[in-house]
Amino acid sequence: MLLREQTISMLELAAGVAIFLAASLYAFHIQTAIDGGLTAAGRMTQDQHAGINTVEMTKENMKLSYRGSEVLFTLREVQAGGFHIFVDGREFRSGSNPEELDLSIIDTNARYKTEYIRGTDGEVESIQFVKER
Repeated sequence: MLLREQTISMLELAAGVAIFLAASLYAFHIQTAIDGGLTAAGRMTQDQHAGINTVEMTKENMKLSYRGSEVLFTLREVQAGGFHIFVDGREFRSGSNPEELDLSIIDTNARYKTEYIRGTDGEVESIQFVKER
């Protein structure tokens, strides 16, 4: 009888260890999947337009008003293409590299009125920023 009880006890121990290892591997897999999702979400939003959260409406004609620093962030969108940006009449063409542009005309402390020029399909073709004086 003693040998039979020891065999059963060893089988129960082996089954418990196997279940523990399987649960640990499953938890590790879940943790890896969550980490991968967070990393992907971080990559998707790292170049997100910073003006999205900081745009303030002015009281006059309900036109958007940006700070100069937000205009600089918007210029990063030019590199991706899709639309042109005009700042006080100076054009920044779609697809150009912001690192190679002369951005000295943008006053980071000033406020800029904004006008969106849309095509017949409703897509933004250009954005015009005019410094409020």
